[in-house]
Amino acid sequence: MDSLEGLDTTSVPDYRAMMDLHGRGYLVVGAGRGMGRQTAHAISAHGGRVVCADIDPARAEAVAKEVGGVPVVGDARRADDVQSMVERTVTELGSIDGVVDIVGMARYGAIVDTSEEDWDWVQETVVRHAFLVIRAAGRVMRQQRRGSLVFIASMNGISSAPFHASYGVAKAGLSHLVKTAAWELRPFEVRVNAVAPGSIASPRVAFTRGVDPEELADGKLASMGRTSDIAAAVLYLLTDLAGYVSGQTLAVDGAILAKNPFDMDEPPLPAGKAMGETTEGTHPTP
Repeated sequence: MDSLEGLDTTSVPDYRAMMDLHGRGYLVVGAGRGMGRQTAHAISAHGGRVVCADIDPARAEAVAKEVGGVPVVGDARRADDVQSMVERTVTELGSIDGVVDIVGMARYGAIVDTSEEDWDWVQETVVRHAFLVIRAAGRVMRQQRRGSLVFIASMNGISSAPFHASYGVAKAGLSHLVKTAAWELRPFEVRVNAVAPGSIASPRVAFTRGVDPEELADGKLASMGRTSDIAAAVLYLLTDLAGYVSGQTLAVDGAILAKNPFDMDEPPLPAGKAMGETTEGTHPTP
């Protein structure tokens, strides 16, 4: 046998270049603060051009100024506004290579105390608007035969959502929508994914607690996550590094889902010992 037979001679890609977004245009829906603002910065830092869409004009303007982007004002729950966001991105940037959708809010209450109005409001705010974004941007990307759509799901859609069931149901539905859209758009080289944050120190969370976001998150796994942690995961899904990743919901939760149900943080017995084992190494009858 030839000594060279079996060696890997496949080409090695330029991995650094696969993170380059120069010449590409992106729409960030909900760019005004938190995860959206950090995502706009992450895209811009890698060379991408950004349309910063937000329901609040001042926030859209502020973030667009920070990243050298284009501010757009609109309500992602309105089909006409979503269509306008997509068209404006194509007009301003020449293409729409990616969309990041940050929008979503919860209303709280036990299931038995939740009104139909609150239930429907959350469904519209979390999952119905995502359908509008996929429909509007997906039509353009289908023609382009390229593109990446990234949505913000939630651990509440994977685990449970006590006292905000409608939100958990909507986020679970969002992950399902991502899978379905990914398969339908696969023939057109359009990827669709989601990021599911764990407990994140967003401006909204910090405001509710009356503290600064950086007081809640210090970059360690044992603390709350930072909005920049989510932006980093979104950035990966937008780049060519994730060129074969589609239909996925990526958990970014500091291992919360991996938590032991018995809340075990250290061994309950000395090393090498089993439950019920005697000092002589024998096992008593149960």
